[in-house]
Parts: sequence; structure tokens; C-alpha cells
Amino acid sequence: MRLTDPVPQPNAHENKEWYHASLTRLQAEHMLMRVPRDGAFLVRKRSEPNSYAISFRAEGKIKHCRIQQEGRLFMLGSSAEFESLVDLVSYYEKHPLYRKMKLRYPINEEALEKMGTAELDYGALYEVRTPHLYVEANKMPTSRCMVKALYDYKAQREDELSFCKQAIIHNVDKQDGGWWRGDYGGKKQLWFPANYVEEMSNTPNTEQDDTSLFFGQSAENSPLGNFLKGFIDVPSCHIVLSKEGRGPKPYMFTIHSQQMSHPSQALDVAADSLEELNDWIAKIREATQNADARMQEGKIMERRKKIALELSELVVYCRPVPFDEEKIGTEKACYRDMSSFPETKAEKYANRSKGKKFLQYNRRQLSRVYPKGQRLDSSNYDPLPMWICGSQLVALNFQTPDKPMQLNQALFMLGGQTGYVLQPDIMRDDYFDPFDKNSLKSLEPITVQVQILGARHLPKNGRSIVCPFVEVEVCGSEFDNSKNKSEVVADNGLNPVWMMKEFVFDINNPEFAFLRFVVYEEDMFSDPNFLAQATFPVKALKTGYRSVPLRNSYSEEMELAALLVHIEIVNAKEEDDENLYTSIQQLRDRASELSNQVSSYERANNCDSRYQQRLDELRAAQERLLELTEVRNRKLMEKKKRDRQLVNKRN
Repeated sequence: MRLTDPVPQPNAHENKEWYHASLTRLQAEHMLMRVPRDGAFLVRKRSEPNSYAISFRAEGKIKHCRIQQEGRLFMLGSSAEFESLVDLVSYYEKHPLYRKMKLRYPINEEALEKMGTAELDYGALYEVRTPHLYVEANKMPTSRCMVKALYDYKAQREDELSFCKQAIIHNVDKQDGGWWRGDYGGKKQLWFPANYVEEMSNTPNTEQDDTSLFFGQSAENSPLGNFLKGFIDVPSCHIVLSKEGRGPKPYMFTIHSQQMSHPSQALDVAADSLEELNDWIAKIREATQNADARMQEGKIMERRKKIALELSELVVYCRPVPFDEEKIGTEKACYRDMSSFPETKAEKYANRSKGKKFLQYNRRQLSRVYPKGQRLDSSNYDPLPMWICGSQLVALNFQTPDKPMQLNQALFMLGGQTGYVLQPDIMRDDYFDPFDKNSLKSLEPITVQVQILGARHLPKNGRSIVCPFVEVEVCGSEFDNSKNKSEVVADNGLNPVWMMKEFVFDINNPEFAFLRFVVYEEDMFSDPNFLAQATFPVKALKTGYRSVPLRNSYSEEMELAALLVHIEIVNAKEEDDENLYTSIQQLRDRASELSNQVSSYERANNCDSRYQQRLDELRAAQERLLELTEVRNRKLMEKKKRDRQLVNKRN
């Protein structure tokens, strides 16, 4: 007998209510448009061989995922493999398929009669550039691993781990945002920074020493390896004398500790003589008393000084005092006094109404700004208003790779990454108001013309081909903030090229402005996904063609990834032949004023004739502003073209 053709695998999915053997994509979308519920889904056979698709609703939109059959396995994306479609659906009924959406409502004709609506929800159809594009499902969760600490880390909060260099952390759950969770030292699933550890092969230690059970940790969790079997918290333990010895030792006592998870877990200590036994007990009790005395002394000092002992030892040059607004500008303001501000308090002063007064305070004294305690996700606030108002110490969550941290890295480029940056001269001008561009008498406004030409070696978020676009943004004073973006280049992350399109930015305060390039990829639902960025202070820019090295979200260099741009910086007033710049600035001010008035009417729910009049004026001002901006940009591009032709003739 010889083995011939294998018996085909039973298709259990064909009898399921969610499976449709002959249903097109349009028909599936038509059915799902009648069910306005996230989690509604169906599985359909595609026209391509060995190919299926799961159509579902998530976040109010209809989406599709491709399922490919390879042999006996059904592949969903790049990480999920299932023995059958039934297993696939069963899994994603319990786990999220797309973002936070789980499969909940199987859709067929009977289901439509029960929960379907007569009206079609056309808003649920997403917009894409080209048809027949499918979304990637969530990646399958990976098995938990072990990591080894590269550096010492001391917990800053109650939900964080403390560990020494070379410590082994078990059962690690890799979370997004640069922080992972794991078990160490008897503590379970607490947070620690991912960049403090490295992953190691997960080889279980089957020969664990029994004594490690007494201390709630294995020997390999210690930097001393097998030489340290664990530890006991001495202040929390108590000693019980035993009338009998153990083995050849005639004397014994037992140590019980709160750290031991089970009452039966106690440590027996035996001695050869009564003197040795009493000496052990005396040393343990002495260590307990000393530890309690040190803790009490530290608490008394902290209550008396109203400051932690570790911080008090750092006070050398400045004295921390509560902020007193009445002392600003008076003889009572002492240069040695420094005040701390949570971001919520600093925002009350770093604004249009009190910004000039806060700047006056910072000319003579130091201020520290730190994130508010409610930022449990370690996110960051916008540091620009605090910098513009002269705050010298603006603390950010360095572990979070976001826009504020990227601006912070760019700011310190001006000081050669030395850790400090000199404030510009204009901040010592008594007339200067950081929120009033009319106070910039000593600064000349500039116009920055940016042309995105191309890119190379852009990174990829997954296995799909990148469809990149570039966002160019000016960050600085509120009257200078502006943003533009390029067109999307389809399916080219190696060497995308953009057409000759130029962005023009008018900057009134270049001393506090940053030029930021951000490269995104557009996914199936036209949502931007971050790829790379580069941020620079405007006053460090130069005119000409530039290869801009791209960095990741942590501002770390990315090998070979770069943008090719052309930058031209001109004096805005000198190039204003027809007073276009002046007219544009006046229109911008008027549009901003009208926008504030319209917003105040809407908040007061006052939509009378005055509201309609202001709204009409705002629309007219915006249309006129757009028209003048296009005329000026066209004239600037024509002038640049003439200048290039003149240079070519000379050469």
C-alpha cells in the first residue's frame, strides 16, 4: 500500500451563520451599512484562489481584512495562523481583531431582519485612494520573556520596579510607549523602563534552590547570582525560639516575615551553641532597631524641613520658596529664591494676559515647571509657552517619544547639546511681550520657503509597502504656528519624489521658532502613521539644498534615511514689493480677532444678527487671506525661478 492524495480538511466554516460563499465586497459593505454596531462581521470567499476576507465594523467604519489559506493553515496578516476559519473567528470573539474591536454580531439575512435598519449608513464607508485595499489586523500577542537589567533603576512611583544592574526580570509584558511590566523581587507586574534592560533567552531554571522559596525570588534574580538566595525585610520579621534543635545542631530559632507569601514558608536557623544562637538573635534585633530609628529620624526631618532629605542635600545655590506674584518687579524679589510650577499653574501665567509679567519674574529669578501628576501615561505638555516666557527649567518626561521631547532636543542643538542654551537678547527688552508680535521692534520678520524634493530609505512600520507624505510645520510663538503637508506618494518608501510644490512660512519671531519635518505613511483608512522626523531651530537654518537626516521618535539617528529639501530664507519686508506681506498680516490679525468673537458668541449660545455679521466677515476675511497668500507665494516662486536662471547664465 502506498499513500496517495491526502484527505481534504473538513470545511466546518461552511455551515456557520457568518460565512458567505458567494458574496462580493460591495454586497458585504451593503449588508454592514444596515447594522450600525461595532463588532458586526461576516466572512466571505474572495474570487482569488485560497483567499477569504473578513468584513467588519469598527469605530463606526466598515473595514476588511484579507485571510490567505496556505496549505492547511489560514493566515491573517503576518503573525496570526489558525487551523480553520472557525478557530480564527472564535479567537477574535475573545480578543481584539482591529484596535479594540472584537467580533460580536455575525451578519446574514436573518440577522439583518432582526437588527438591520432600513436606511443605509453611507458614512460608514471609509475613503481610500485606490480600491481593494485591506487593513492589517492586530498582531498576535507574543509570549512573555525574561530581560536582564543593563543599569540600576530606582522606582519613582509605587507601581514601578526597583532593580540592580544584571538583575533578571521575569514574565515581562512588552507594552507600547517605552515602558514594560514584569516580576522581580517578589513584586508582580510593575512598570520599568524598556531601555534599561535587554531581552534574554527564556531558559527556565529547573534546579531552583529550595531556600529561594523562603524569600519570594529565585537566585538568578540577584546580581550576586547563586551566592545570594534572596533577602528578608528585617523590620517586618519576628523571631520564635525553638525548644529543640535540628539535625546535629542542638539550638534553633525560626524567622517569620511578612514578605513570605505562605505561613508554612519560614526560615529555620540552627546553631552549635547557645552563645552563637543569642548572638544571631541580638544582631537581628539590633538591625531592626537601627532601621526603625533611621526611618523615624528621616520622617521627623522631612516634616520639620518640609522637604525630602535627598532633595535638601542638593540645595546649594537656590532656595525653593512659594511663588508670590506681588513680589514681581519689587525689591522683595530675591534672585536666590526659586519657585516650582506644575504645568497647570504655569499655563495660568504663560498666556496672553500674564505672559509679560511672568517674563519679568523670570528675568530676575528661576522658575521650574514640571508635568502635572494626572499624566499617568507619562505624556508631555507643550513647553514652548514656558520657554517663550523665560522659564529656565522646564521638565519633561524623557521616556516619552513625542513632539514636546523632539522640540526639547532641537532647542539644545543651539548649545551644542551641552545642557543649557542662552536666552536671546530680546527677552531682556522691557518692551517685549511674548504674545504680541507688535512688540518685536528689534527683530526683522523672515519668510522661509521650503520645497520638498524627495526622500530615501524610509522606515517601515510593518511588512506593507510605505505610502509616505511629509508634514512641514513651524512651531513657535502662537502667531507664527503654521503647518502644511505634501501629497501622498503611493507604494514607494525607497526613493519617493514629490512634485515641485513649495511651502511658504512667515515667521515674526525667528528667535523662538522651530522648523519640523515629519514623515508619515497613510494607511488603508487615510490615517497617518508616524515614520520619522527632524526638528531644527529656525535661526540655525541656512539657504540652499539640504539633505536632512531623519530621526526616530526618540530623536535617535536612522541609518541612511533622509529628506532632500530646498530652503530659502528672505527678509519678509524687503521682498514685499506690493505690500502683500503687510496686507496678509493685517488680514490674519483681523481673522483671528473675528474668530475669537465668533467663538465667544457660540459659547454664550448667542446666535443673533451680530453673530451672523461677524461670521460673514470672518468668511470674507479668510477668502481674501487665501487669495492674497496664493498671489504672494506665486510671486515668490517666480522670483526664485528668475534668480536661478540668472545664476545659470552667469555660470
